[in-house]
Amino acid sequence: MANEVLNRTDKNNHQEVRAQAYSLLGELNLTSQKIVDSMSSFLQASLIYKDLDDERYQEINHAMDNLLPLAKQHNVTWSIANILINKGDEDFDKKHYGDAIVQYTRVLEYVSNSKSIAQTYKKIAESYKGLNDKGQTALFYKKSLTAYTALNDKKNIARILNAIAEAERHLGNDVIALGYSAQSLEVYAQIDDPKGYVKALNGAGIIYRNIGRYEKSLANFYKAYLYYQKVDDVNGIAKSSIQMGLIYTRLKKFKEARSFYQLTIYLPKEEVEAKTLASAYREIGVIDLNAGDYESAKAMVLKAHDIYEQENDKTKQALTARILGNICRDQKNEKQAIAYYKDSLVDAVAVGNKMYQIKAQISLASMLIKKDPKQAIHLLNQSLALSNEINSNPQKLSVYSELRRLEKLRGNFEKSLSYAEKEIALSSIIEQEKEDKELVFVKATLSSHKMEMELASLKEKAKLDHLELEQKNNEIEIAAQVSKISELELVKNKYANLALALLLAMCLLLVVIIYRRFSASKKRNRELDYLVSRDPLTNSYNRRILYELLERDFGKFANSGSFNEYCFMMIDIDFFKNVNDAHGHITGDTVLCDFANILQNTIANRGTVARFGGEEFCVVLPDSSQEIAMQVAENIRKKVELYNFDNISITCSIGVTSVVFGAKSPKELMHQADVALYQSKTMGRNQVTIWNEALEKNNT
Repeated sequence: MANEVLNRTDKNNHQEVRAQAYSLLGELNLTSQKIVDSMSSFLQASLIYKDLDDERYQEINHAMDNLLPLAKQHNVTWSIANILINKGDEDFDKKHYGDAIVQYTRVLEYVSNSKSIAQTYKKIAESYKGLNDKGQTALFYKKSLTAYTALNDKKNIARILNAIAEAERHLGNDVIALGYSAQSLEVYAQIDDPKGYVKALNGAGIIYRNIGRYEKSLANFYKAYLYYQKVDDVNGIAKSSIQMGLIYTRLKKFKEARSFYQLTIYLPKEEVEAKTLASAYREIGVIDLNAGDYESAKAMVLKAHDIYEQENDKTKQALTARILGNICRDQKNEKQAIAYYKDSLVDAVAVGNKMYQIKAQISLASMLIKKDPKQAIHLLNQSLALSNEINSNPQKLSVYSELRRLEKLRGNFEKSLSYAEKEIALSSIIEQEKEDKELVFVKATLSSHKMEMELASLKEKAKLDHLELEQKNNEIEIAAQVSKISELELVKNKYANLALALLLAMCLLLVVIIYRRFSASKKRNRELDYLVSRDPLTNSYNRRILYELLERDFGKFANSGSFNEYCFMMIDIDFFKNVNDAHGHITGDTVLCDFANILQNTIANRGTVARFGGEEFCVVLPDSSQEIAMQVAENIRKKVELYNFDNISITCSIGVTSVVFGAKSPKELMHQADVALYQSKTMGRNQVTIWNEALEKNNT
């Protein structure tokens, strides 16, 4: 009967009835002592109930728990493994990560094939990740990688490499993380897994940002951003925008950073993850706080804080509560600041985040130094103990600074002096740690050369041993062997000299790196400025650069009195909305790119092309008369009319003007070109019109 029900549910896909049938089969097989069949049926019922989020899932799991001893007696290893995996998955879903690890570890006793082992190690790693045990997370991901490598499963190899890179990054091992990240990207280049590839790009971007390679970081995030734009993934666009904003925040280019955060805020909120939106609000709030705009800062951070409360994200609540405390502190609202710092401390303790706990304690103690010195000392001593526990010298330095200030206010000058001495000593250690961090890459390079030299030395030794053996076996060849040994000695000396030269070169390189650090930073900033000045779709200059160019030229030439050959045109694609409606926005984007290429190729070095917005472009032609400008405009119009835009024909309308018509400002010049463009459209489009006073009168 149960089998008949299963056959019928196969046809109508009634999952709940199907699960009930499997459950009944499990009980019948158990009554008949068919342990294997019983376990198989219960397992199928469990999986269906889990997908349906049905409470009977728990009942089936309890029945399988009772079957486990019988399965062990019958040595049905695959059934035991499936039960344990099911129990582990249940614990994982409930966030009982410790219990999940116990179940997954037991699975390893009953599986032998590489794929199951790899999957189990991966599940254990993910459970340790849930426990925030970074070391064990990295360890078990590496075990999973070994198993997937044996299977040559490139998709999982790439994903696990990226997961290891993330774990090593959280451990503070940025150089090691970068190595795994590079391997991951290399494997992704060989397979078709765009989502995984973009995730790896984001991971690499974070690592590069952590080590100060901002241009590489931005390049990776921008690749991810373009992919998300291509597939219209709004949440992905938001996340990559946040990451690019964080780079500009690091560079203290807050105007550019704000633009990326605002891009996230302006996206459709229903398509953006709440925590991503909260990050944008939070970062804008921090920028406003640093700028002294406390009301705006508070409004933004409160929005982020409310989202984190709705999401029950205690870690982020601890962060935003502390930022709100800082805002109130700077507003001289001590009572409110203390309340927020206390909230931050409670949330940090609740999630066991010791770093946030330390920061909240230090901030709270700073506010209580005059009001409640004993409580302040208690908080600072707790912070000092935690700082020692997590080995955070910067936080210890902050504690020493506050203790020094507190003891000075209390009149304990000897204790204050003692803390000042500790503060100075620790500052020297922190400065040395910063210098050591700068040497990490140089040391890594030297280590690689050292390994190469050791390998060459081992090969050389093997050759020498072989020659010695031949010398003993054949005295006739002694002379020849001596000659070869001499040659090898020369090679050895050559490698030794090369090693010395490399060491000297690396030392010189280190000096150059330190000497040119600031100039290199400026160069990176210029590269970043280039990216900011371009429209990402068409690679034309953006509107901001257009305005800056016109303002600069008007200021330069107007003062010199030689401002008489300077033309400007506005160009609009006719009926572009119809292209988007008929063929879609992806095709529309392709048309825009091809159109921009026609403009750039036609203008070449004679002027500048900028995207003004949507399907509207502008061209600046310095040192060009109105006659030349009209020729260029007509040339553009004809090329566009004749060009095959992916089997789509389009035309464009153009408005031309020149400074000889008396424009006194960029705004007036652009207005004239816009009036001429309007005339071209009025005349039926696919026209070129140059401005004159009569047009202005008609337009008004």
